Formats: sequence, C-alpha cells, structure tokens
Amino acid sequence: RPEFALSARTAYNLIKRVFKIYPSVQKENLSNTKKHYNVKIPFLKETERILKELNLNRGNKSIHNKQHIGEGKPNLPTNFSKDSYLRGAFLLNGFVNDPEKMYHLEISINDEGEANFIHALFDYYDLNSRVSFWKKKWVVYLKRGDSIFEFLRLIGLQNALLYFQDIRARKDLLNTVNRLVNCETANLDKIVLSAAKQLHDIDVIEKKIGLQHIPQRLSLVAELRKNLPYASLQELVEEVDFKITKSGIYHRLKKISQ
Repeated sequence: RPEFALSARTAYNLIKRVFKIYPSVQKENLSNTKKHYNVKIPFLKETERILKELNLNRGNKSIHNKQHIGEGKPNLPTNFSKDSYLRGAFLLNGFVNDPEKMYHLEISINDEGEANFIHALFDYYDLNSRVSFWKKKWVVYLKRGDSIFEFLRLIGLQNALLYFQDIRARKDLLNTVNRLVNCETANLDKIVLSAAKQLHDIDVIEKKIGLQHIPQRLSLVAELRKNLPYASLQELVEEVDFKITKSGIYHRLKKISQ
C-alpha cells in the first residue's frame, strides 16, 4: 500500500514487466490530505508465485524469523538482493529529512519481524541503525550523516546522493570554521585577560619604585608590553630588536608579576 502515486506506478510496471501479471491499482482516501494506493494481484496463486520467486514468502522462515537473523549479520539466501530489498522498502515506507536541518533517515514498518529484518540488513552494511516503536509503527532509522550517505549510495539514489553530499560538505566546512573561530576567540580572551593583569602589575611597579629600578631585561619587556598592551607573545617577539623567544617573553612577564 504505497502512499505515493509514483510508487504505485513503479510497482505496477515492475510486476507487469517481470511477472507478466496485470495488477489492479485502487486509491484509498484516508483523510483530506492522506491517501494510499493499493496494488492488488488478481489471484492468490499468482501472489504466492511472486513471493516465492522473490524469496519473500511469509512461510519462509529464513527471511523474517528473528531467531534466524540473530545478533550478527543475517545469513541471506544467495539469490536475495539485499540492496534491492532496501530500495523497495525505502520507496514504499521510507523518509529522509532535509540535511540542511538534521540528519535523519527512516523506514517505518507495521510488522515487527520485517522491521528487525531491515535492521539486520542495515547492520550487515554497518550502517549503525536503531529500531523504535512510534505511532503504532516500527521505525528503523539512521542518524549519522555517513550512514545515510552510504545507504543512499547502496539503493542507487544518485541525485539525492549528490544533493546530500553537497549539503553535508557545506555543513562540515561551516562547523570547522565555527570551531576555528571559537578557538580563536577563546585564545583572544585569554590573551586580553593575561595582558590586563600584566599591565596592572607594571603599573604597580611604576608607582612604587619605577621601572628603572628593576633589572633591564625586565624593564625592556615591561615597556614593550605598555607599548603593545594586547599583543600576543609572538607579536611581542617580532617587535623586539634583540633575540628572544616566546618562552623568554612569557617568563620575564611572569617575573614582573611576582
């Protein structure tokens, strides 16, 4: 029962082309805004044939039995196409959030066994999925950007993949810039606070004994700090006409504060 006409048309065309069966399509209006499209196979025998050929027969315990899936990767039949199954599940019941806002992809299922099966398939591809029960449905979902990217690649949604990757790259770049700005701001705050204390200590020395009464190696650095009140240690090193390191400037300023 797909919710979109495109999904129903795709299912109809695939069944007709692959199995030479002409299913019927009926629209069911659930509300003013929500509708479902029922794709029905005319005969039970044909339905069983399709399920058998797709290896999706409910009687086949190798597919939907949770005990068979176990905790690791499912032992799927060799003729079972994992990515095609996921593509179909996402086409019928999937949703992916706009990556501009947040990373979220989900497939909602009525049947708990099928939800666990999809969860196991996600784990097979190391997609780090989770399962929850919400609004009377089982939801298998992804939250990590790299997992969503890999899933879109697996099911062959090339246009969505390119769009998602473009948004993801821009968000990653913005996050990197923000981290650098925050780091630079924190460093600047630290420099300002440290320089303010040094200027205060120099002012105290000037008023009590005068800078001329302390060792020259300290008075030179004190004058330098007064002339460049909020310069970084590296900037102070670049302004002196004698050889000294940042560590040397730091230790002389620390000595003045003592």
